[in-house]
Amino acid sequence: MTADSDLAAPTDPFSWDRYKTMVEVIGLFIRSADNAYQRQLKAVALREAEKHNFDLLIQTAQFDVNLQITQIRDAIKNAGATRMMAILVSGVRDEDLVPLAHEAAAAGMEWGLLNDARYVDELRQQYPNRAIFAAASDQTEIGRLQADQIRTLLGGEARPVMCITGNQRNIEARLRLEGLKQGLGEDFPIIEVNADWTSEGGRRAVERWAAGIKNKEDMPAAFAAQNDEMALGVRQALRDIVSQRGWPVGGSPIVGCDGADDFGQRLVREGRMKATVVMTPASGVAIEWIARARRNGELPPAHVVLPVNSFPALSKLMP
Repeated sequence: MTADSDLAAPTDPFSWDRYKTMVEVIGLFIRSADNAYQRQLKAVALREAEKHNFDLLIQTAQFDVNLQITQIRDAIKNAGATRMMAILVSGVRDEDLVPLAHEAAAAGMEWGLLNDARYVDELRQQYPNRAIFAAASDQTEIGRLQADQIRTLLGGEARPVMCITGNQRNIEARLRLEGLKQGLGEDFPIIEVNADWTSEGGRRAVERWAAGIKNKEDMPAAFAAQNDEMALGVRQALRDIVSQRGWPVGGSPIVGCDGADDFGQRLVREGRMKATVVMTPASGVAIEWIARARRNGELPPAHVVLPVNSFPALSKLMP
């Protein structure tokens, strides 16, 4: 049995009674049903859960941190009746999950984050027999790869670059920015604008910044968006700037991140983005570790780091 609460009609109130089962259950709490990478997390989790004979309960927060907190807290409260023994979370905002992680561990549940976080180290000391861990791509390497892509696309010429970040209260956004700065060095001025991981948020962030400049020469030469959704928003913002102000900025290279085959890689193949960074969905390896913990008592490392790669390969990028 699998369940996806965002498929229920608004008039059909959520009830935990319908998810009572004799099989162990993993709760998967993702940020959004609309984001390509979050959909990948769901698809891979469904496949891996079936492989290990777990049931999977999926809930989506649509980037609403308060909704996600409520969803997880309700899951912990109902864990005894539903046989939910583990929670996997792609957090809307990392720091808000700390009390919930303590509650889950105290209730005897495993806790896995599908994005990076530092609090798991302290939590593991308090609950040494629980599978408490973060499984995520190498966030700093993502930024460094984007820097390599931009250097190649600009022919090595040091020019201003705009970074459209996700929510800065998520450590992954901060680490990706740090990696970009490391990779570009001091020669490339970096303009930082903050968005919210969505296409519309990326568009608004770029347009707000561009409204404050008077000359086309002040526009960045390239754009590094911290996910492919925001990269698409950047493209729309540049099209609007060309249309409204007549500035020839529509061809400025845009690079993204996530690299889902049906979204980020497709945008690159269609020429709407120059490159992306491909991340392996972390939900598969997370469920594998939960299975090993439950059945063999083998606990995962605190931080399970997954590799990333450039699409297309750096050797195939042209200025």
